[in-house]
Amino acid sequence: MIDLRSDLLSVPTDEMWEAMRAAELGWATFGEDRSVNALCERVAALLGKEAGLWVPTCGMGNLVAMLTFCVPGDRVVVEAASHVMTSEAMGMEEIARLEPRSLWAADGRMDPVAVSALVKEEGAALLILENTHTRAGGTTLTVPLTQALAAAAKKHRARVHLDGARLINASVALGAPLADLAAPANSIVFSLNKALSAPMGAVLAGSEQVVERARLMLKRLGGASVHRAGIPAAAGLVALDTMVDRIADDHRRARDLGRLLAAVPGVTTPEVIETNIVLADVTATGIEPARLVDLLAAAGLRVLERDTSRIRLVTHRLIGDEELERAAAIVADTVERNFVPPLVVPELEGYDAERDRWDWEDEDDSVDTEQVE
Repeated sequence: MIDLRSDLLSVPTDEMWEAMRAAELGWATFGEDRSVNALCERVAALLGKEAGLWVPTCGMGNLVAMLTFCVPGDRVVVEAASHVMTSEAMGMEEIARLEPRSLWAADGRMDPVAVSALVKEEGAALLILENTHTRAGGTTLTVPLTQALAAAAKKHRARVHLDGARLINASVALGAPLADLAAPANSIVFSLNKALSAPMGAVLAGSEQVVERARLMLKRLGGASVHRAGIPAAAGLVALDTMVDRIADDHRRARDLGRLLAAVPGVTTPEVIETNIVLADVTATGIEPARLVDLLAAAGLRVLERDTSRIRLVTHRLIGDEELERAAAIVADTVERNFVPPLVVPELEGYDAERDRWDWEDEDDSVDTEQVE
C-alpha cells in the first residue's frame, strides 16, 4: 500500500528512536527536562524569538496563541479555508469564544489591503496567518507578503499569530531563513512532525512575555502536564539536525507527481506546485472524488478527498521515485477502468421547435401569446 494522505505518516528514524530511548527525563512542567529545554531554546533561536514553549500539537499551539492574545468576544481575522477554520473543530469559537472574520483567498494568500480594511472595520484583536497553506495546496507566504500582512494588522493594533505547521517547507521552498518568515509575527507555532518526521510535538515561540502567558493558557487546556515530553522532544532535536536538508526531495517529487498525474486523461494539476502537496482535479474523469478515493484504496493507493472536485496527495520521507511512478500508474489504471463519459445535455432538451412547445406542456394548458395583452 502506498500512502500519500499526509506527511504525518513519515515515522521517526532509527536515530530518533535511539534518542528517545536514551533521553534523560525530567519534570517538564517545572522546566526540569533537558531535552524539552534544549528543543525550545533551539526552535526559538531558529525562529528569531526570545522564548519557546513545547506543546503537544500544532492545533493546541494555535488555540493557546488565541487565548494568549484575546479575550472572549474578540474578533479574529483569518483566511476562510485556513486550518484553524476548517480542521481544528472550531476551537476558536467553541473554546476560546472568539468570533472569526474570514477573507477568501483561492491560493491562501490574503490581500494586505483587504486585511487592513477588515481588521479596522471589525476592531479585530488578532490576525492568523498560515504558512504553508494546507488547503490551498501547500502554497507559501513570502517574507515581503508576510511583512505586509502583519503590518496591515498591526497598524490597527491587532497582534499576529503564524500557524507554521509546515513553515519548514516554506523555508526550504523559498530559500528563506525561518527567522525571516517568522519575524513579523507576535507568536508562531512550529511543527516537529510532518516533513521533519518526529513522532509528535510543536514549539510555540514569541517574546518572553508572550510565552509566559501562553504557558498559563497551555496549563488551563491540560497540555502542560505531558510529564514525559522529553521523549518526543529528544526526537525533535534529532529531526532538526537530520531532516531539513532532505525536504527539497519531497518538493521535487511532488512536482514530478504532478506531471505524472497531469498525463492521466481527465486529471489536471496546478502548473506550479510549491512544496509537497499535490491537489489533483478529477472533475473531467466523471468520477466523484469520494468514490475515486475508495477505488484507489482498493487498488493499493491511499489519498484524501480535498473537496467536490479534487483529491490530495502529499509526498514525504517514506515515498521515493518508484512509489510515485506506481502511484501514478494506479491512478491512470483506475481512472481508465471507471471513467464516466460526460453527460451532454442539449440546451433546449425537450423543446419541439416545430410546434414551439415543451414536451411536458399539456396541450390544454398551452398559452396563445397573441391573445395575451
